[in-house]
Parts: sequence; C-alpha cells; structure tokens
Amino acid sequence: MMIQAIIVAVIVGQSTRPEGQVKAKELGRSARLLALHEGDAAEFAIYRDADRKEKLELRREPVYRWTNPTRSGGQEGDVFLWTYGGRPEAVGCIFSHPEAVGQRVICHELHSLSQTVLLADRKATNRWEPQVAGITLQAVPDAPTPGATGPTRLRQMTAIARNFSGNSLDHGGKRWEFRLLPKPLYRYESTDIEVIDGALFAFVTSAGTDPELLLMLEARIQNDGSTRWEFTNARFSDLDLWLKYKDKEVWAGKPARIQEGGEPSQRYRLYVDRKIAEILPQSSGKP
Repeated sequence: MMIQAIIVAVIVGQSTRPEGQVKAKELGRSARLLALHEGDAAEFAIYRDADRKEKLELRREPVYRWTNPTRSGGQEGDVFLWTYGGRPEAVGCIFSHPEAVGQRVICHELHSLSQTVLLADRKATNRWEPQVAGITLQAVPDAPTPGATGPTRLRQMTAIARNFSGNSLDHGGKRWEFRLLPKPLYRYESTDIEVIDGALFAFVTSAGTDPELLLMLEARIQNDGSTRWEFTNARFSDLDLWLKYKDKEVWAGKPARIQEGGEPSQRYRLYVDRKIAEILPQSSGKP
C-alpha cells in the first residue's frame, strides 16, 4: 500500500499531462480495490482441525493480482494463501466486477489445499464449509530425484511444471488452451518433516490473467526414506477443465453444482458474496 502511495505522488508531482493524471487515478482505484479484497480475505479464520487448535496463517499480501477484461464487464482479483507451518493449506481469490450502473459484485473463490478437512469461520451469510479433504498427492511420472539444494529443486520444479498442459471449455463451447505462468505464485519450505520443498504454479488463458487451474509440486520424503516429486491440482474456475502431463490426460473436472450460491460442502467453492456501490476514481467525488 505504501509503495502505491509513493508511485501516485511521483506521477502527480512530475506529470501535468492528462495521461499522467489518468494513471494516478487508476492507481488510486487499484489501491482501493486491493484494500477491499484484503479486507474480505481477513474475515476468514481457517483451521486444520475441528477443535480450532491449528489455525492457518493468512498471508495478507496477495501472491498474485489479475484482470480479465473479457468477463462480466471486466473482472479484477487478488489471490491469497492461508498457510500452516509454511505450507499452503487453502487458497482464495477475492475478485469483483461491475454489474448494473453504479454497482459492483464481490465474488469469493476458495479451494482447500490441505490433506485434512478444513474448518472455515466467517461472520457472514455466505460460508464455505468443506466436508472433504482438499487434495491427494501422487508421484510425478519419470521425475528426477529431488535435488540437494534449493536452487536445483526450483529448476526441477519449473521443468516439471512445463510438462503439464491443459485447456478449458467455456459456457459457450469455446476451447481455451492453458498457458503456464513462468514463475510460481508461491515457493515454500515447511515445518512438516515429510515436505522438503514445494511450489504453487498457475495456468491462465489468453482471455485474461486470472488463474484457471493451480498446480502444486512438492518434494516429499517417503516411508522408506527415499524422496520423490509429487503433484496435485486444484480447479480455480467454474468451467470444464482438463490437465495433461506429457500429453497424457491426468485429470478432468466438470463444474458440477457450481453456480451462483455455490456448494458450501465441497473442497472448491465459487459464489457471489454481495453487491456494493461501484468503486470509482477518487477525483469523481463519489464512493
């Protein structure tokens, strides 16, 4: 937030051209949207256990900011992570878009990345109440043994991620090919003695920069003391999705029961949370 304020001050102070003023307004609006999305993410208290003793930690700064000008009049969103012992256990996107004149729709998109059943508390009518564990990890076929150093393992993860591909099918029947973002959204070490290293990658399409599918890679210690690369994926879209590894399909997901209102009991939920007055540039004198 402080960096954005400094950028605004520099633009206003050094540029009297109309385009400079417009840029300053947009940065102001972007900061207000970020504050809105951060506030919503902070309302969630998420736990790894029913006794609420293992609370996840929200990373207040989003790991990724995105826009999609092709949907709903222009969507803008922020991706947040909740971690436990350094490992991502839940991922959420708070995004919004204009609707009727003067209105803005706030949407929440959540997915469990935990191997346990999460408990999510939020003082609101709309809730996320998963009844199943979020993920199941499986071995990456033909992957090398995890390297001995962090830089080596990062290179391995990046190379492995490039072997994955996929596509989505929108509600109109149009096929969209996935594009892997070049850097992971989040790289982590964990206090879990079984997890050596890990990273969370994202796939997008040419429609926008919003993530459609997430890929988690982890170097894990096995029961016999050996180590191997494992992967799982998480849908981050209400569309039909497919994932391939070296051109062989490894997962396909239909958007069953995903609709406005969503299905609270599932590991993934996408829903409209509420509608507010549109957020306009501050210079307009309006909210």
